[in-house]
Amino acid sequence: MTVELAHPSTEPLASRSQARPAHPRWWFLWTTPGRILVIGFVLAAMVIACAFATSTTINDRQQALSTVLDHTEPLAFAAGQLYTTLSVADAAAATAFISGAEPRAVRQRYEQAITDASVAVTRASSGLTDDEMVQLLGRVNAELAVYTGLVETARTNNRAGNPVGSSYLSEASSLMQTQILPDAQRLYEETSKQVDTETTASTRIPAPVILVVLATLMFGAFANRWLARRTRRRVNVGFVAGGLAVLVMIVWVGTALAISTADSRSAKSTAAESLKTVTTLAITAQQARADETLSLIRRGDEDVRKQSYYQRIDDMQHQLADYLGREDAIDKADLSDAEQLLRRWRAADDRINAYIAVGNYQAATQVALGTGEDDSTPAFDKLDAALTKGIGESRQQLRNDIVNARRVLSGATVGAAVLSIIAAIAVALGLWPRLSEYR
Repeated sequence: MTVELAHPSTEPLASRSQARPAHPRWWFLWTTPGRILVIGFVLAAMVIACAFATSTTINDRQQALSTVLDHTEPLAFAAGQLYTTLSVADAAAATAFISGAEPRAVRQRYEQAITDASVAVTRASSGLTDDEMVQLLGRVNAELAVYTGLVETARTNNRAGNPVGSSYLSEASSLMQTQILPDAQRLYEETSKQVDTETTASTRIPAPVILVVLATLMFGAFANRWLARRTRRRVNVGFVAGGLAVLVMIVWVGTALAISTADSRSAKSTAAESLKTVTTLAITAQQARADETLSLIRRGDEDVRKQSYYQRIDDMQHQLADYLGREDAIDKADLSDAEQLLRRWRAADDRINAYIAVGNYQAATQVALGTGEDDSTPAFDKLDAALTKGIGESRQQLRNDIVNARRVLSGATVGAAVLSIIAAIAVALGLWPRLSEYR
């Protein structure tokens, strides 16, 4: 009997047997060697992620601190200088007017204050990027030109003996007090707020870095336990070395971040606050001096000027007491006599008001401009010198804190990268003997 076999091409499709692979796809990953490889790759990737997160955080903080040091703080200081020198100019202009002969030292003080204000405008203009602040600074610059014109007109009429000179000076001082100084104050407050904001950003807790590091340590502990059960070896030298490398990185970077954060917080809460307080005191002192001298020029509104003067002195006494009461206040030694100088200044002003009350303006002017210990000028000059030095000390402390906060982070980025590479290599070397056991 002959049996004929059908050609394979004519066999029904349903009857064909499908070819299957000997092992399912990705079967190797479910074996012990495959799992060891997966653990090694994942652990190495997490260590590298730790280094990346750490380096990114450190670089961001260094960039933020560099921005504060090179851009934001100089801009805020220029705005503060503008605010201060404008007040100095107004006080000096009034003092020069009532002196009659216009002492050269007083005139130079006014001219230097105007020059410093112009320099501060230039410096501030080169750093401002906000359109509103740029327009505000432009308005201050334009109003300053009007102010100096009014002062020169008042000076010319005063030298010629024209009574109208006092009206021009009063108009100039009114422009300064009601328009120029409020605009300068707003500019100073906004730029100072920006310094606080950017300094605060460098003190935030790096939550992403902490999460990545914790996840890496937890996975490393899990991997070591799993490997110990599979291989019946309690300790893996590679895992231990990698863990130590990660631990050293955590201690190094954590210490650097902690010190940097402490310096940044000191810059914000101590130096920056001291700088703002002392700057405000210096400006208030200049405005009080202008009130004192203008009361000898604008006869008829002495009571208004006297009330304004006393209000400013009271504010200064309260601010100074609060400042000196702080344990972290800067330059306490130079400001320790400030309260006594304020009392002497106020006592001299009481004598000025007593002479004005009886119409003896010549004697009142002598007290305001005299150089005796009981006169107004020596107390004001010493107070102004102490506040000016306090501004310099506070700013120097602020910049030192920011420099230290940035410097302590130097090297941490490279160190984190090197230690992460060491940890990854250690993990690989620790897993290789276990993998070589499987053939």
